[in-house]
Amino acid sequence: MFRFKIIAALLLAVSMLASLTSCAGIELRNADEIPVMQPAAENREEAGKEELEDMIRDAFGEDNPTADRTSAGSPDVPMEKAELTDPFAGVEITVTACGDNLIHPNIYIDAAYRKTAEKDYDFLPMYSHIAPHVAGADIAFINQETVMAGEGYANSGYPSFNSPQQLGLDLTELGFDIIGMANNHMLDKGAAGLEATINFWNSQPVTQLGGYLNEEDYAKLRITENEGVKIVWLSYTLHTNMISKPASSPLVIPYIDDSLILSDLERAKEAGDFVIVSIHWGDENTQTPNAEQKRLASLIAENGADVILGHHSHTLQPMEWIETERGRTLCIYSLGNLVSGMARPVNQVGGFVNFTIRSDGFGELITEDVKFLPTVFYYGMDWYNTHVYWLDDYTADIAKTHGVAISGYTLTPQAAEAFVTNVIPEEFLPGYLKD
Repeated sequence: MFRFKIIAALLLAVSMLASLTSCAGIELRNADEIPVMQPAAENREEAGKEELEDMIRDAFGEDNPTADRTSAGSPDVPMEKAELTDPFAGVEITVTACGDNLIHPNIYIDAAYRKTAEKDYDFLPMYSHIAPHVAGADIAFINQETVMAGEGYANSGYPSFNSPQQLGLDLTELGFDIIGMANNHMLDKGAAGLEATINFWNSQPVTQLGGYLNEEDYAKLRITENEGVKIVWLSYTLHTNMISKPASSPLVIPYIDDSLILSDLERAKEAGDFVIVSIHWGDENTQTPNAEQKRLASLIAENGADVILGHHSHTLQPMEWIETERGRTLCIYSLGNLVSGMARPVNQVGGFVNFTIRSDGFGELITEDVKFLPTVFYYGMDWYNTHVYWLDDYTADIAKTHGVAISGYTLTPQAAEAFVTNVIPEEFLPGYLKD
C-alpha cells in the first residue's frame, strides 16, 4: 500500500513537470531583464524524465524493472498513462460493538418467566429495542461475560457465573457475529466448563474470540471477510479471578502479555487488512482508565491495531484517537455494561460504538463515521422486567421504577446522560447529547 501512495505522488510530480515544460516559449517583455539560459524544451523534458527515474529507483530500489512502472507491463507506455487501482475502492463495512453481557440470576430467571412453547428461556424481549440496530450492521460484536457450559451445569450468578445456552442462541438470532470470551469469568466453571462453552460457540454461525481448545486452535487467527476485506480479531484478558486451568488441560487462555500481543499483531498484519483488538483490562467501577491501560493502548496502536475495544470496568470509560506514525487507532477503554444485575447507577449505562471501514483513496483502510450510541439497562423494583433501552428512550417515568432504588440509588435520565458526556468526547456523541 505504501508503494501505491508513492506512485500516486510521482504521478502528481509528472503532471507538474509537464506544466512547467509548457512554459518554455514565454518571451521576455522587459529588455532590461537578463534571461537565464535554459536547455531546449525537449532537453528539459528528457532531464525531467531522468529525474523521475531516479526518484523511482530511490523509492523502489535498483532491481525494480522499468516495465513495472508502465501500464499493461509495457515499457513503451509512459508512467503517466498507467492505471492505478485501489483494491478497497467502494468498500463500506459498518461495525457495531457493545460491552459486557453480564448475566446475573435476575436476568436468566426473568428469561425463564418469558419462556415460550418452543424454549425454556426467552432473552429476546430484553433486547428488543436494540435488535434492529444489531441486525442492521454488517458486523456486530458483543463481549459475553459469562460461560454457557450446558448440560450438567447449573445456572449461577456471582461470583461463579454460568448462563443457559439459550442465551447464546438468542444472541445469534439477534445478529451478533463476533463473540468476545476473554474475560475474568471464563474459568468460573473450570476448564471443562470453558471447553463446553467453546464447543457450543463453535457450533453456532459466529466467530468466537478469547477461548481456544489448544495451541493449534490458537494459532489459527480469527479472520472475517466482508467485501473482500480481511478483518483480523485478537482478544486478551488481564486475569481469570485467580482461577487457573490444570496443567494437563490443552486449553489456551490469552492473558495480557506484551510479547504475545506483539507476536499476534505481527501475524495479524501479515494475514489481514484491518485489525481489531478486544481487551479485558483496567479497574472495576471507575470511569477512569489506569496508567497500564494507557500504556497497553499505545503499544497495541503503534504495532498495528486499527481499533481497540475495551471491557471489564462495567462502566463507560473514555474514547479517543491514538495518533501513531502508521496513522491513528480508535480506542474506547471500556464500553460499559450492556446487561447486568449490578446495583450502582453507573453500572447501568453502556452503549454501542459504531464505525465504518472504508478506503482512504490510496489503498489503505481507515476508520470513519465513528459514533457512540448510549444505552441504559433497566430492571424493575422486583429485579425483573429486564430491558435494554436506548438512552434517548429512557424517560423520567421509566426512571422512577428502576430497580436501583432497591439498593438506595436513583438513575434519572439526566444522571445517565452525565455518565456518558463525562467521558465520551463530543465528536463521538449523538446529536441530542451535544451542546
